[in-house]
Amino acid sequence: MNGKKGMTVRRAAELAGVSPATVSRAVNGLPGMKEETRKRVLRVFAGSMPPRRGRTRGNCIALLMPQRQLYCRDFFDQLRKILQLFGRKWELLLLPADISGAEFERKALQERIAGVILCGFRLADPELAGAVEKIPHVWLNSHASGGEETSVLMGNEQSGRLAARYLLERGCRNCAVIGLRGENPGLRARCEGFRFECFSAEAPCTVLNFETACVEQLGHRELERIFTAAAAEGRFASFDGIFLPECFLLPSLSLVLHRFREEPGFPLLVCGNSSEDLLAGIRPEAAVIDTGAEMLAELACRELFRRIEGVPADSRAALFLTPRLRRPGSD
Repeated sequence: MNGKKGMTVRRAAELAGVSPATVSRAVNGLPGMKEETRKRVLRVFAGSMPPRRGRTRGNCIALLMPQRQLYCRDFFDQLRKILQLFGRKWELLLLPADISGAEFERKALQERIAGVILCGFRLADPELAGAVEKIPHVWLNSHASGGEETSVLMGNEQSGRLAARYLLERGCRNCAVIGLRGENPGLRARCEGFRFECFSAEAPCTVLNFETACVEQLGHRELERIFTAAAAEGRFASFDGIFLPECFLLPSLSLVLHRFREEPGFPLLVCGNSSEDLLAGIRPEAAVIDTGAEMLAELACRELFRRIEGVPADSRAALFLTPRLRRPGSD
């Protein structure tokens, strides 16, 4: 019955080889059955879902939250914009990124989910990825899409290039970029953009690599310890401009630089994204790249609405938002 309406509990029970009572327990998430049985029942219902483009199944849109706490600041800015755009037509269902594929399909049936916005970089669970694939969806932030998927992305490479231009225009002649590992592919893209712009301007650029866990797993105390050890070795001493691809690094690095350097030799700092709470109280002020979290959310919603209504996806694999530089002291 793929693609057909009217799947009944009795028909689903016949197809799954279980009793109607078992079908009811599976759909409602009740205990008392093997997980494999639950998945088998949900797969029967999944086969009756409408194709990815076409008429909507309901007025509920699921939002899969970020996998890492580090990115929750942008997420809540985006959430406000999403709620503004939804109005009274759509209901929002917040789901954790680690939800199982079977649980997602159960909620898709119960809540009549019409579309999905995914905030993050990937879905580690293949079953969850397969379940999401059956519903109109849009990736928001840093997923590298392929095929017919549409992602709405920050202009991460452009962010790095803007940061390099700012430092070079301010007279910096020996720039560095902090090279920490990260799960977010956008961090790497910002670093590459920074290095490319320096290379184009024939200006030296040093990558300060640190062998640590991913930045998403580090706290401010751990970062302070890492940067303190580097400063004690003199690794920051010769640079007049430093690019931080993630604003989360700023408080720890600024604190350490104040301990080891004196005015007027303090380097110019520029961050690859913006966060008001992390910028507060930092002196001297750092320049930041505004990647437009709210605008990203608006583009993602509008693209998702198009897909739900059956409008063909944009011919481009991704929609990029152009970032802008915010200089110290500017609004």
